[in-house]
Amino acid sequence: MQENDYNEENQFCKKEAKNMADMLLANKKAIQSLLNERKPFNYLCKYFGISDQAMRIRLFNLFYFQTAKQVIEEEKEVKNIFIYSQQTIANYIYKNYKLSIK
Repeated sequence: MQENDYNEENQFCKKEAKNMADMLLANKKAIQSLLNERKPFNYLCKYFGISDQAMRIRLFNLFYFQTAKQVIEEEKEVKNIFIYSQQTIANYIYKNYKLSIK
């Protein structure tokens, strides 16, 4: 099918199916294994066959919820979890800082 053959409802379903497939392909355990090997961001994208944007979102979601859990359970001091997560992911992507997702 051509992209313009989809109606608006089908476009939404197609996007949701793609997001779910990306999450299944790039599961937490597989991502952490590559992060432990200090693989760069572009390597992760190519390895899982997903776009830069999809990988950014996947890393952000994994890290954000891990950080939120730590803030609640361990009383970790983070003023703004969203900004902290964005900055941490950006440091990994652009500066190749170590990133850990437990």
